[in-house]
Amino acid sequence: MKGKLCANYTTAKNDDREKDANKNNKKSKDDSGIEKTGANQYTVDQSVLDEILENPEKLYTQVRVTPHKDSNGEIDGYRMTGIRRNSIFYKLGIKNGDVVHNVNGKPLTSMSNAMDAYNSLGNARNFSFDITRRKSKRTFEYEVR
Repeated sequence: MKGKLCANYTTAKNDDREKDANKNNKKSKDDSGIEKTGANQYTVDQSVLDEILENPEKLYTQVRVTPHKDSNGEIDGYRMTGIRRNSIFYKLGIKNGDVVHNVNGKPLTSMSNAMDAYNSLGNARNFSFDITRRKSKRTFEYEVR
C-alpha cells in the first residue's frame, strides 16, 4: 500500500511539473509574440513588428552590429554580437556571431542598404534573413500575422 501511495504521489508530482512547463512555454510564446514553427521558420505578431519599426533605438540596445567583409575585403553583411536571451533577435533565432547577408533578398553591403532593408519590413507580410552561422549558410523565414 505504501508503495502505491508513493508511486501515485510521484506521478502526480510529475504531472504538476509537466503542467507548469506547458504553462511557461505557452506564456513565453504569447508574451513575445514570436513562435517558432519550423527549423528556421517563425510567425511574428504584427504588433511585434510594429514595435520594432516604431522604436529602432530599442534595437540598438539589444545587439552590436559590425560590418563583415568577404575574402575580397568587400562588406557582404553584418555580424551580430551581444545578443541577450530576452532580445528580439534571440527570439527571431539570430545568435551571437551570425552574419546577416540579406533581408528579403536585399544585400546588406552598406549601412544605407541595411537601412533600406530595415524600412522595407514595414509593409511585409513575410520576410527572410540570409545568414551564415559557423560557416554554414541558412535562410530564416518569418510570417507576419
